[in-house]
Amino acid sequence: YDETRTGGSLRLGRQFGSRWNAYIPLRAESVALSDIDADAPVDYFEAEDESVLSSVGLHFTRSSLDNQTFPSEGNRIDFGADQFGLVGDYTFTKLDASYAVYFKLAEDVLGRTTAIQFNTRVGYIPGDTDAAPFFERFYLGGQNFRGFNYRAIAPVGLRADGSLSDDTVGGNFLFFAGLELRKPIFDEILSGVLFIDTGTVDEDVAFDKYRVAVGAGLRVYVPQVSPVPLAFDFGFPILKEDTDETRVFTFSVDLPFR
Repeated sequence: YDETRTGGSLRLGRQFGSRWNAYIPLRAESVALSDIDADAPVDYFEAEDESVLSSVGLHFTRSSLDNQTFPSEGNRIDFGADQFGLVGDYTFTKLDASYAVYFKLAEDVLGRTTAIQFNTRVGYIPGDTDAAPFFERFYLGGQNFRGFNYRAIAPVGLRADGSLSDDTVGGNFLFFAGLELRKPIFDEILSGVLFIDTGTVDEDVAFDKYRVAVGAGLRVYVPQVSPVPLAFDFGFPILKEDTDETRVFTFSVDLPFR
C-alpha cells in the first residue's frame, strides 16, 4: 500500500537539573492509504479511508551517560504516555518505556574504552487489539532488532478469505532486551561489536513467540560524515517464528540509545 501523512507535531519541554527532562508532545495529522494489494490483511482495508489522528502526551527522560557518542558508563531512562483521540477517528492510549545501562570493562592507555550495554524496552496499548490502527501499533525488526526485516516481528493479519497473510499488522504489546559489547579497533574511527537481541511483539502481554538473534558488526565514526557512528551489523536469528522475514545485514546510525 501507499501511505500519505499530512500534519505536524510540537514538543514543549523543560529540563530539571542536569539529568532530568520532561516534555509534552502534541501531534495532529491525517493518514491516507491507497493502492492496497488485493491479498493484503483486512486490517489494511479497515484503515483505507483517510483518518485523522491527534494526541497529547507526557514523557520523562533521565540520563547520566558519560559520553553521548561513545558512552561507557551511566544509564538512560525514558518513559511516557500518549493519549490519542482528543479529536479524530481513533481513541487509545500508548505507553512506552525504555532503559539502557553501560558498564566499562576496560580502558587502554589512549583512553579508549571497551564497554557493554544492556538495553530493554516495554510498550503497551491497553484495550482491544484493534483499538489502534495497524500503522500505530508496535513492531520490531530492522534497526531495532537485527537479524529480522523491518517490521517483521509482529502478528500477521488475516486476508478477507480468512487465510493467513504474509504481512504483519502490529501488536499491542512489545518487549525487547538486548546486550551489546563494543571494543575499539582503531582510534575512535573503527570499533567492533558483538550483540544479542531478544524480544517479541504480540496482540496482548505474552512471551510464547519470543525471538532471539545474535551477531557482530562494525562502527565507523567520521565526524565530517555523521555526528554519530555509522553501524554495519550482521544478525542471525536463532529463535524465530515461521512467518518472520529475516535479514542478515542492517545499516543504521548508532545512537547511544534506541
